Amino acid sequence: MLEKLTDISIETQRKWLRFMLERVGQNNLPGLLDYYKNIGWLGIPATNRLLDLACQEKRYKGTSWTLSAEEHRISRLYIEKLKGRQVDESLLSAPVPGKATPELEKKVEIKVRRPVQSIHPADKKKMEFTIHRREVTIKNLEEELEEKDAKIDELQDKIRELEGQLDEYSRETKQNKIFMGLFDQNTRLRKASFGKRGSGKK
Repeated sequence: MLEKLTDISIETQRKWLRFMLERVGQNNLPGLLDYYKNIGWLGIPATNRLLDLACQEKRYKGTSWTLSAEEHRISRLYIEKLKGRQVDESLLSAPVPGKATPELEKKVEIKVRRPVQSIHPADKKKMEFTIHRREVTIKNLEEELEEKDAKIDELQDKIRELEGQLDEYSRETKQNKIFMGLFDQNTRLRKASFGKRGSGKK
């Protein structure tokens, strides 16, 4: 079992790491290393070291953490070499390239803020005067609107008062018409009664 990785074998570590990343990618590397840990090839310190180094390597994205038998054999040879044993370099070359795809690097655009130009005192005073004048204009408009709102409320109250008076006047007019009609009918009735009596006396 490979327990620890040292800085002496850093080049071999990176070669093996690239070999695995080109096949499984950073997204599946933890699964592959867990497999090697479970079968007794790697210890926890070595696994953590490889995961840290993977963050510094070119990013790949794979579809699975599984490797072929030949690729596992090459991984085993890398482990033996990291443990200090002599391994022929020709045995570490893979006959088939990895299937993981490189991830495109996101370009971060840094926008440099332009320095703020200093304003001339005369221009600054002019701007302040313009702003103050606008504030006064806005305040005057707000006051005018408040006055108009008050007048509108007053007119609405007056309209309601006149509508009430109109209703009262309409009721009085209607009553007067009824009284006049009754009076007219009574007058005609009396005239008719007097006419009848006069005819009877003759």
